[in-house]
Amino acid sequence: MFFAIYSLLACSQTFAQPQANGREYKVALFVPSGAELLDFTGPGEAFTQAHGFKVYLVSLSEESIKSQGFMDITPNYSFKNCPAPDIILIPGGGTGRIINDPEAIQWIKGHYEKGGTVLSVCTGAAVAAKAGLLEGKKATTYHSSFDYVRGFCQDCELLEGVRYVDNGRIITTAGISAGIDGALHLISRIKGQDIAEQAARNMEYDKWAPREGYMNYENAFVRYFRENGPAKAKAKFEEELKNPEGLFFVGEMKNLAAELAEAGEAEKAAAALEFCAGYYPGEIILFNQLREIYSQLGRPAPPAPEAFTELAMNGKVEEAAALFHKAKAQFPNWAFFEESRMNWAGYQLLYQNKTEAAIGTFQLNAEAYPESFNVYDSLGEAYMKDEQWEKSREFYNKSLKLNPENDNARKMLAKMEER
Repeated sequence: MFFAIYSLLACSQTFAQPQANGREYKVALFVPSGAELLDFTGPGEAFTQAHGFKVYLVSLSEESIKSQGFMDITPNYSFKNCPAPDIILIPGGGTGRIINDPEAIQWIKGHYEKGGTVLSVCTGAAVAAKAGLLEGKKATTYHSSFDYVRGFCQDCELLEGVRYVDNGRIITTAGISAGIDGALHLISRIKGQDIAEQAARNMEYDKWAPREGYMNYENAFVRYFRENGPAKAKAKFEEELKNPEGLFFVGEMKNLAAELAEAGEAEKAAAALEFCAGYYPGEIILFNQLREIYSQLGRPAPPAPEAFTELAMNGKVEEAAALFHKAKAQFPNWAFFEESRMNWAGYQLLYQNKTEAAIGTFQLNAEAYPESFNVYDSLGEAYMKDEQWEKSREFYNKSLKLNPENDNARKMLAKMEER
């Protein structure tokens, strides 16, 4: 019976997927019928290529829509039942359908008023204007649609010749491919320039020029931090720092640190990242950058993530664990490797029938990420393959306790009951 269970699991690929470390931002692509295809698929590709974003399609209903006159698309949700997004992207094309739907406009407006971010592409700026998001602001849109967008705002200045205009939580872009630039710019602000550049490389998108946009916004906290340092910033913004996401994104501090390091101020760069780590402890992308700056300063730095996974992949799991414990003792608040990276290594070993090494690798991952349901799901699978049924049940149950919606764990527990 075990082989039937394991065959089902392996062939259907139903096991829990690796979780991104750090804050994950939900991106709703709000796509009406008639939407310009690249307006939303381009930015959607950029977000999915970057660390820490979850993308889904939203429309006015859950019925199929047509893009570009030839592509039928089924949304994941309607705007009425979708998971609450952090970012709403509004493409051009079919914008009248949203503009003429008061509930949809109120949804966008309410999202913005609650602190959410809106990114418009092409004539999607008209939707943002209809929701009142462009009043008193600079913006841009498709080169032939300036008069159309002006018809929906009383006090907005539309700029020609720029790829995007950033007003903080409302970013507008020019037409079609410019949406990719706007998405990469937002990725840079949220997760860091290095993450945006990696996404662009993954897309083979070599047209992105980060400074072709117009910045009508500067983060006030980051500016104060740059001018006054961490101690004064912490004192001045003590109350606001109880909700750091309301003050700054990790990417904004990472980008500040990169600027300081490039200017030869590595000590200040390290201080910026150390400060940020106190408020974003799970962001391994921050620690990777901090490791490089420590090396520049000649300070001790922990091993790179590859050091741990390479040992595990070579079957030297005990050495990987020893290296982790030694590093943890010296750098107790550090994130040493991505959960997803170590999870991948464990599955590679599992598929090579190196079950003991796979179990050890998943155990190390669980030690590093004890609050992740995913690592215990992986342990449950590995023990299942080793026919250690009680251990498998223990870890699947632990995964379910952390995440009651983990259907894979529930299915595997039911299958074991059928043995």
